[in-house]
Amino acid sequence: MNSSPVLLASCLVFLLISCSLAAHDRITTKVTWDREIAPIVQARCVSCHSAGGRAPMALTTYEEARPWAKAIKEEVLARRMPKWHVVRGYGDFRNDPSLSAFEIALVAAWADGGAPKSGPSPAAPPQVKSIDTPPTRPTELSCSSTSLPRGRLVALKPSLAKGESLRLTLVRDDGTEEPLLWVRDFDPAFAETYWLRNPVHITRNTRVRADAAAPCTVTALMAVTAASR
Repeated sequence: MNSSPVLLASCLVFLLISCSLAAHDRITTKVTWDREIAPIVQARCVSCHSAGGRAPMALTTYEEARPWAKAIKEEVLARRMPKWHVVRGYGDFRNDPSLSAFEIALVAAWADGGAPKSGPSPAAPPQVKSIDTPPTRPTELSCSSTSLPRGRLVALKPSLAKGESLRLTLVRDDGTEEPLLWVRDFDPAFAETYWLRNPVHITRNTRVRADAAAPCTVTALMAVTAASR
């Protein structure tokens, strides 16, 4: 009896199974898309990474995000994503989408561990919440101007040429300084309104120092009070 055909068939079956297993990453983490990663992506990424959004690919579902798992890890480790053109630590903003060190570690563990979808107890679909913004009165200023309208400054929206930078520093009447905003490598496609975590009270002698290499403008959003309506 010639066993060569049987042996050859067995080898082919083994080879096909081996290739199939190699095509899938081995799962070595308990961090899953449903429980830990989806809430992060929904809260910090899908405003751009969704169908018709500003980003080149959608990440709204596991099936969309899974092929990008390694790239997502590299981008968040380098802090290139979520996109945020403000120098961290120079000003404090309510809508800062930056990930915490713990969230970055979760994303890395998920990607390195095979990027699994579900755990034993998948979380409920996350609810994305927008920040509450008060009624405001916009005032457009040239970057060469040093004056701000009196009142309560709640947000800043700069407008620069692509790739330009702007640093704004508040100078109070007693000479003390407070960092307001430092935008680097501005991208008009990702222009933001930066909502101050702690609104600033602007008095008559308060001024702003603007450091910019090219002409630009800033829209200062002042809180609307009952007296100013």
